[in-house]
Amino acid sequence: MFLKQVIIQNKSSIIRDIPFHKGINLIVDETPVISSQQTTGNNVGKTTVLRLVDYCFGSDGKNIYQDTEFKKQPNTKIENFLKDNEIIITVVLVDTLEEKAKHTVTIRKNFLARNKKIQEVNGENIINDKEFDKKLKSEILKSNVEKPTFRQIVSKSIRDEKYKMANIVKLLHPTTRPEEYEALYLFWLGIDTDSHNQKEMLSKEKTREESFQKRLKKEGELSLIEQQLAYLNGKIEDLNQRKNRFNLNENYSSDIDKLNEIKFKLNRNATELSRLEIRKDLINESKEDLEQEYTKIDTNQIKSLYEKAQSLVANIQVSFEDTVKFHNDLISEKLEYITKELPDIEQQIRKVKSEITILQKAEHALTETLNKSALVEDFEKTILELNKQFERKGNLEEQKRLWIYSIEKLAQIDENLNAINLGISSKDSQIQSRVTEFNKYFSAMSDKLYGETYLLSAPQNEKGYELVVTNLEGNPSTGKKKGQIAAFDFAYIQFADKLDIECLHFIMHDQLENMHGNQLSTIIVDIANSINGQFILSIVRDKIPSNIDISDFEVLSLSQDNKLFKIN
Repeated sequence: MFLKQVIIQNKSSIIRDIPFHKGINLIVDETPVISSQQTTGNNVGKTTVLRLVDYCFGSDGKNIYQDTEFKKQPNTKIENFLKDNEIIITVVLVDTLEEKAKHTVTIRKNFLARNKKIQEVNGENIINDKEFDKKLKSEILKSNVEKPTFRQIVSKSIRDEKYKMANIVKLLHPTTRPEEYEALYLFWLGIDTDSHNQKEMLSKEKTREESFQKRLKKEGELSLIEQQLAYLNGKIEDLNQRKNRFNLNENYSSDIDKLNEIKFKLNRNATELSRLEIRKDLINESKEDLEQEYTKIDTNQIKSLYEKAQSLVANIQVSFEDTVKFHNDLISEKLEYITKELPDIEQQIRKVKSEITILQKAEHALTETLNKSALVEDFEKTILELNKQFERKGNLEEQKRLWIYSIEKLAQIDENLNAINLGISSKDSQIQSRVTEFNKYFSAMSDKLYGETYLLSAPQNEKGYELVVTNLEGNPSTGKKKGQIAAFDFAYIQFADKLDIECLHFIMHDQLENMHGNQLSTIIVDIANSINGQFILSIVRDKIPSNIDISDFEVLSLSQDNKLFKIN
């Protein structure tokens, strides 16, 4: 899809209508570098155009009026302008710019919330952000797989932040899991990613179980617990022998044994109850999180819209209700997966509580009986020590049981993950072949820019596949790095076209001012206009090489007197 148009409008009029064409598109900041205002034009709105497009693609939009380095000092003037004037941003995408488009996607968003929120795709207002992301992915990239998300996929196309211009392929949030990156990279390569949603769920479950084991380790490793149990069993045997040497009433000794057994069972049941309630709470927390993802929409309100759409587009085969049902069915499957052991846990909790009540009554009755009996001091000390050791043994046996359960569960998770990874690894030949194909374009593009060779590789580790970019000549300077990012993005469009992979055919870059003039000229004059795509660049005019006539490339000119939103 190509970017055809960006419109900024208020309730009554259009503020900006920015058309885009194939090849290089320049958003020029006319502010002189030596201006007495001592500004580089960062406040005229050249980067904001990129961020408005990103906002329509699902970003939170805060970077439009909030500097990433000074988040506590937002530009309230811009924020208030956007909200008070009910500004609407429209982004129009088309499948071609050279003839009449067969497929158009129109996205409209405002900056308001709740019942005033506008978040439309082709006239359909989709308030839920996750559903909005899925709709964009379906309409623009013709994909309905769960992972990666549309936001993750388009991170490569809109490089409006410093970290996106500093990293070629590591474009997501620093806390992004390797499994999510693998899904993104394989999607870029046109490899099926159906199993990655299950892989991500298992990976999260593995993380939870590993966290549970860390809690167990605070009490001791399994090996230490087993050694402690062996030691305690020997000590208990010695205490039992000492107890048996006392010549006491037979019933007294029997009652003491019963009391010890009851206390042991009470301790074990209390520990088991605590474990079950913790697991129940964890499951319910996950269940509540998932239930919040259910889509509940009054389909009657949009029935007429679908009927109208069906009359205009003959090949609409899936109803909105089907889409909602499909989504909710997915959530239901996840809920079923997460809560499948909940009924059994609740039944066990009821059973354990009942047993505790019975044991407490028995303990009370035996204690009353024994308190009335004459105790031999040494015998009492022995019994107290024996009770203490039985209690310690009960705790250790419960810890051992939890360890064994957790180890077995982790082994099952690993087995399932290994099965998924094996399925992904079976595509290794295809993955490496795709990388080789990509390198044909990438190496040629980097050589054209710098006379150096850059290659992409796809190594596999225990977490899955990753993508690595290597400069065979060594580490590049900052200016070269940005040029190589451009080369990577250009090469990807060529690669995607070659393999018929759905992608965005436009690249939006910022902060190329420190690139060498020769390379900037090569990008603007030669490369950007030779590919089947668009290179949309925000740049200060003084940084554009003087030998380049940009009259045919300039789509928007901004200055201190002509800012993007036309406010001072």
